[in-house]
Order: sequence, then C-alpha cells, then structure tokens
Amino acid sequence: MKQYIPAYYKNFQCIAQKCKDNCCIGWDIMIDEQSYNRYQKVTTPFKKCLDQGIHHGKEPMFCMDEQGRCAFLNQNNLCDIYIELGEDALCEICTQHPRFHNEYGHIRQSGLGLACEEAARLILNDPDFKVEESIVGSESEDDEWADELMRIELYLLEILKDQECPIEERMDKIFDLTAAYQEKLNLTGELTASLDLKTVQPKYFMRKINEKEYLSYWFDFYGNLDYMDDKFQTLLHKAIKEYKTWTSYCRNDQYIERLLCYFIYRHFIKSYDDDNLTDKIKFAILSTVMIEVVDQYCKEYEIPFEIQDIARMYSKEIEYSEENMEVIFEELLFD
Repeated sequence: MKQYIPAYYKNFQCIAQKCKDNCCIGWDIMIDEQSYNRYQKVTTPFKKCLDQGIHHGKEPMFCMDEQGRCAFLNQNNLCDIYIELGEDALCEICTQHPRFHNEYGHIRQSGLGLACEEAARLILNDPDFKVEESIVGSESEDDEWADELMRIELYLLEILKDQECPIEERMDKIFDLTAAYQEKLNLTGELTASLDLKTVQPKYFMRKINEKEYLSYWFDFYGNLDYMDDKFQTLLHKAIKEYKTWTSYCRNDQYIERLLCYFIYRHFIKSYDDDNLTDKIKFAILSTVMIEVVDQYCKEYEIPFEIQDIARMYSKEIEYSEENMEVIFEELLFD
C-alpha cells in the first residue's frame, strides 16, 4: 500500500490541559467495540466509575455533564481513563483524533484535521506543504484510478506552492486544470493522460468569487447550516453584513495557500467514489475564502480570534459534521 503523509504529521503531539478548545468537551465520543469490551473486564475500583460514565447501549458512548464535558475529563482537563488505565486504554477515537485516514484502492492518505487547536497551528505554520510517500504493509493490487487521482492532486499542490505566481492566479490555475480533467473524465471516462496547463481553457472562477452576489449566496447558505456552537455562525452572519468583495481585504497569501493545500489534500481523493473532481476544488476555495473573510472581519473590529481559531471553528462545524458536508456537496452539484 502507498502511504502519503504531510511532513508535519509526525510532529503532532496532544497538548492536553493546555488546549483552549478541548476535544473532550462538546463532542459525542463513541466507544469502539474492542475498547468497550476492555472496559467491561476492568477489575480495579475504577470499574465503578467506568460503568457510571458510559451509556451502555447498542452504540456505547461516554456520558457528558451539563457543560458538555466527558465524564472522564477531570477538573485539570486530563483524562481519568488515561491516568487510571494508561494510554493503551484510550478508545480508538480518542487515540486517533485529530488524525484522519483516507483509504482508496492501494492508497492510504493520512493527515491532521484543522478542528484541533495544535493541528491547526502545525498546518498554518508549515512553510512548505511537503507530502511524503512510502510503501507500508503487504503488497496490494495497483489501482490505476486511485493513482491518477493522487497524481493530479500532487500536481495541484505543486501549483499552489509556486509563490512567484499571485495567489488568485494559482487558484484560477488549479480550478481550470481540474475543470479540464473533469471534462475529459466526463467524455472519455479516463484520466490517464497528463494535461498541459498552458492549453487549458480558462474559467475565471476567481472572477466569479469576487462577485458579491455569488459569495454572499454561499455565506447565507453556510450561515443557515446546523451548528454545534453558535460562535462561528454569529461571526459568519456579522461578516456577511460587512462584506464588500474578497479583493477588498488585506489578504494573507501564505495562510490562503496553506488552507487550500490542506482542504485539497484532505478531500480531493474522495473523488474516487463520486467522479466529481471540480466540486472538491470549489469546496476548498470557498472554505478558504470564508475563513479568510471572517478572519479579516475579526481583525477589523478587534475581535480576539486569530486565523487559527477561525479555521479550527470552521473545520469543527463543517468538516466534522456529516450532515453539513452532505448538504454542501449536494448544493455544489447545482452551482
């Protein structure tokens, strides 16, 4: 199997009680079968706490208090299961978060999700989005479709990292190239041949993004999604009222590049299932623009949120909600 990981992936380490947005607060934390069975076999006095802190149903999960805190998150914001039973006793979701793994064909893509404070810091401060490739596990049958998608994805990431080119031009280039591949796929059912960016017909997608009517529509659409916490939704509504055009903001090109690299790396390979390449790029661009506009609104009105906070809130409310992701991509089909 081919394994891909960003270079910063191996530098991640949970900052535990130092985290301002603890992942043990506000989330439903499901318990995998293996961990649940292990908890049932505990014989120490801690067993009583385990029994009381778990919803024992068809899909067991940890109980939450009135403040939305996991039953095992103590007053020092440390995990009692970790303290009492050791790191190996943590359930799968607690061990893996914020890591994600995309497996398609013989390709496994691993990365860190923006919803985590420390992961967001690593992602948005990485000077060069370098993807490392290796071979792991036993040999598996090659999957040409997965290989072609990964080849295109890595090409898009290289285009984005060309800092000699203005960021909006880079964004137009990745959209134009993806649209050309989409047209080829729709006509021939194949992606095997490489396309020359110089011969690709321009779509001027960023010109469309800079139209207030277009982006305002998407801001309104996002503003009416289902949110766990109204903090980001409130900021979004306020930013909409003040929004003029994206180009009117003093943008941070480095952050835009890093956000785009993140969203494309995390979502483009999912085209393996639906053959829809273009919408993955639209989602990456729209997500990045929205985060940037909300960030600029916060700067303009001296609201104490950094871009890492905005990106984290966006990811938590959008990427980590299956319902929100589903309705967004349904809407993108008709965009």
